[in-house]
Amino acid sequence: MKVRLNWALFLLTAFSYLLYPVWHLPLPWPAQWAFLNLFVLLSAAALYCPLDEVSLDASLPELGKLWPAALFAAAVCAPLWLTYLPVGSDDQSHAGPAAWVLGRLTSALSLDIRLLPAFGLPAAALLTAAAVKLYRKGLALPGRGTAALALAAAGNLYFLADLRFGLAGAIGRFETVLRYPPLSKFLYLPAYLLLGVNEAAPRIVQFLFMGLAIIYMLRFLKFLKTEPPPRLIFLLLIFFPTFFNLAISTELEAGTVFFFIAAMYHFTKAAKTGDKGQFLKCAFWSAAGFFHKQLLLGLVLSFMPVLAFLWLTRREERPAFVYGFKTLALPLLTGLPFILISGAYGIRGTGLIWSHLSDPVIMTLNLKALYLTCGAPITALLAAATAYYAWRRRNLEITLLLYFSATYYFMISATETAGLIRHAQPFYIAPVLLLMLAVSDLAAALPARAMKPLAAGLLALFVFQSAFARDPLQRKTVFNYSTNNFPYWEVAEYLKALDRPGLKIYAPMEVEPSHYYLAKAGMAGKLTWERTLPLDLTAGKAAKAFRENGSDFMLLPDSPFAGVKTDFPSIVKGLKTSEAFCEVKLFDYHGNKLMLLKPCAE
Repeated sequence: MKVRLNWALFLLTAFSYLLYPVWHLPLPWPAQWAFLNLFVLLSAAALYCPLDEVSLDASLPELGKLWPAALFAAAVCAPLWLTYLPVGSDDQSHAGPAAWVLGRLTSALSLDIRLLPAFGLPAAALLTAAAVKLYRKGLALPGRGTAALALAAAGNLYFLADLRFGLAGAIGRFETVLRYPPLSKFLYLPAYLLLGVNEAAPRIVQFLFMGLAIIYMLRFLKFLKTEPPPRLIFLLLIFFPTFFNLAISTELEAGTVFFFIAAMYHFTKAAKTGDKGQFLKCAFWSAAGFFHKQLLLGLVLSFMPVLAFLWLTRREERPAFVYGFKTLALPLLTGLPFILISGAYGIRGTGLIWSHLSDPVIMTLNLKALYLTCGAPITALLAAATAYYAWRRRNLEITLLLYFSATYYFMISATETAGLIRHAQPFYIAPVLLLMLAVSDLAAALPARAMKPLAAGLLALFVFQSAFARDPLQRKTVFNYSTNNFPYWEVAEYLKALDRPGLKIYAPMEVEPSHYYLAKAGMAGKLTWERTLPLDLTAGKAAKAFRENGSDFMLLPDSPFAGVKTDFPSIVKGLKTSEAFCEVKLFDYHGNKLMLLKPCAE
């Protein structure tokens, strides 16, 4: 099945800027209306862009050989998929928005949220059957002008509905809308509809993203003129420690790795051959990636010096590289508006800290993090493979791989996320691919009797370090899955059992660790959850805020909460000592404690 890329980008842009109301800014309504129609024009432009000259084959022939390895990897991941979502990180803030939307919807319809798959699975089956039937009939897509006019009409009706009923505002305040690109926010909607609102659903999505990224890595290895043993390489890649961590989390970086490797692959092929179609495919995946994570901006900018160098050194192919420059307008036009608007309102900046570049300690943090999470043996293998191929197999493809890795390393090290492994993952692509290239070359050179024990030992090392390492940096394994994981799921179920409509909970916190579990328990829209955290919170300030909010309960951590400066245990002690508040229930999960309080007078 062929995917028309201009139509795919049209739909992505329309969803991301119109249906998801980026235009709903704190401005007078004429300005909002102008923004909406600018986004209509931007979406329509995608229909008329040169992407109509290329398409993607949606089939994945590699799966025929990879499915046994994929099933084995999924079986190893499954126990960790079922663990509770970590709090104090972005796991819940990424898994939460789609769950909260479905929770509000099911609450409004008086539907048990656990019944979602009973509706989602039949609907998906019917839609799939209808799509297959229409495809076999050869049903033509509507004209581009018709589609653009239909979008303009739908967008303006949406705008009028918002003026009358506040429809766009119901999706969220503009700060919430601009916090992350829309695709990353609602990526988990179909997973919840099919699998239910549970911890495994978003993790399975990230596992699938990682699987698609690995398929592109296998294609990249073949482009490097080697024949990788597909199942072994798949298993080594999925069990590479940090990639494995992406496949068992709800964070977005497995998707980020996918968009990076897809864009890099097509760009490298285009740079090698001058193929305009490959430039267009690179532009598409870069544009699609912008709707998932803003980190793709660094990759797109890194393409420009390469194209300039190729234009200078390969004169006979200059028209192709000029065309490559032009194709970069597609991701920039579709991705920059969201970045610029969120930056202008101070919602989501680039986080650049230029002084990092002159600080050797900070500039080596990501290398130290790689060592601390992957361990000495794997780090040594990565370094050896990178050094060997950088020296002995110098060609355009290897050079570009290393260049993309280096530029991303410097870019991410110059931001406030320096040292965080999940943000550093695109830097890992080049050394990991070169290690897989070494394994592929060894498999081709060695007899099977020598390669089998080598492959088994390497795989055992990767599986151990990914799933069973006792205390790796910033990763979850079978030994530390409960670290800093506070039992908000127990709180949600307790409040549900009270069966008191309209409850008001005061739960001051810098992060939002609760909404996913409130949605899962079917409590979305059935209570008020106030989490505003006053500056320098004290027991007195907490008591005052509780009274001003007219709350029924106060919920506070009663053990250290990583990443949060507020000393909540001391505040809990102060509230109880004052005898103004009494303990209702202590929730304790592996030493991570939450205290539910209420006024003693009650």
